[in-house]
Amino acid sequence: MRSTSAEVQTTVHAPLEKAFAHIVPINLASIFTGYGPLPAVSGTKDQTGPWDGAGQTRTVLLSDGSSAQEALMAYQFPSHFAYTVSGFTGILRFLAKEARGEWWFEREPVTQATAIRWRYEFISRTPVLEPIVCFITQRLWKGYMRKALSMSKAQVESIASV
Repeated sequence: MRSTSAEVQTTVHAPLEKAFAHIVPINLASIFTGYGPLPAVSGTKDQTGPWDGAGQTRTVLLSDGSSAQEALMAYQFPSHFAYTVSGFTGILRFLAKEARGEWWFEREPVTQATAIRWRYEFISRTPVLEPIVCFITQRLWKGYMRKALSMSKAQVESIASV
């Protein structure tokens, strides 16, 4: 199956280690508050341990009553983490087999700020669904990512100034 990805980036005015340490285990409900027809995250459950190592899993609960399984696939403090999302129970279960997210963190040499890049990829269930998955990824999900990244940035900068 083909995949479709979206990528967003920002610069956070906070040290690399602080940005990474806050964003990786961030409360998903505090940044995924809904976007157009995309539901908000209402919480998580059944987390297998601290969100700080490959192999951890949890169930992500959505405001429309659906859920998905998330698994942390890579964790390299303080520069990178990656995860998969699968087992969708909402409408997405008909469109996507799974999704993959990756975040990269890099220290800005002069300002000591942190450059953050987030890539998210959906894998279509079938080739015929690829145009729909592409539309959702590029038009809706990318906007949701921008909103979530902006909210993440605000959280990190507020704690970094304390």
